[in-house]
Amino acid sequence: MLKSCVVIVSLYVLVEAGYHIIPGSLPYDGYHDLHLPHDPPLYPTYASVPHTNFKCDDKPYGYYADVDTGCQAYHICNGKLIASFLCTNGTLFNEQFQVCDQFYNVRCGSPYIDL
Repeated sequence: MLKSCVVIVSLYVLVEAGYHIIPGSLPYDGYHDLHLPHDPPLYPTYASVPHTNFKCDDKPYGYYADVDTGCQAYHICNGKLIASFLCTNGTLFNEQFQVCDQFYNVRCGSPYIDL
């Protein structure tokens, strides 16, 4: 005669005031971890626009992130003319929305996706 055994495992997560609490462990707050100082920083920290291989030759008029700078620099292309700018530290150029956005919202060099 075959006997069957059923094992029920219970795992629950309590979310309280932005903290994820798993019973028996310390609270973890990933969002605020992004805002603590890191060495090296989690994003590029250029003081001025560096020289890169970015070219506007084959691009229509528009705003483009410079992937060589980790998307902290961006360029406005108008034919072969180019104007270059730098997002402030902690932000990167988000091509999808055409703005300097918080670094954790930008996937530099990746196709547009919902984050």
